[in-house]
Amino acid sequence: MDSREMYNATNHLTPLITWDKDWIHFGTENEIMLDSVEKIIEDHLSDKNLLFIHERTTSRQYERKEIIDIIKPILGKENFQLWTISMDKAIQFNRIGVLHLGQKKGNGE
Repeated sequence: MDSREMYNATNHLTPLITWDKDWIHFGTENEIMLDSVEKIIEDHLSDKNLLFIHERTTSRQYERKEIIDIIKPILGKENFQLWTISMDKAIQFNRIGVLHLGQKKGNGE
């Protein structure tokens, strides 16, 4: 799947995701709690590879071990999402320093 297809697919699937009621604060600028972000990703998205959904031309699949290096420069600065390859779980990151966990309706509810 190319960047545009990934971006469009996840935008189409987003309404099917049940998002946790609470947003989780992870910080902004020099106060990013990177250890917490890593643990949340590890606990919520267990796939070896993850989808990084940023923009139509910059979305792509990465190995889990690469993902922190990819998102670190934009954490608390830009909006983006991480999805499992099966597109049944996601984490939505907001530029204001919060994240939201979600999973497809009927998936473990």
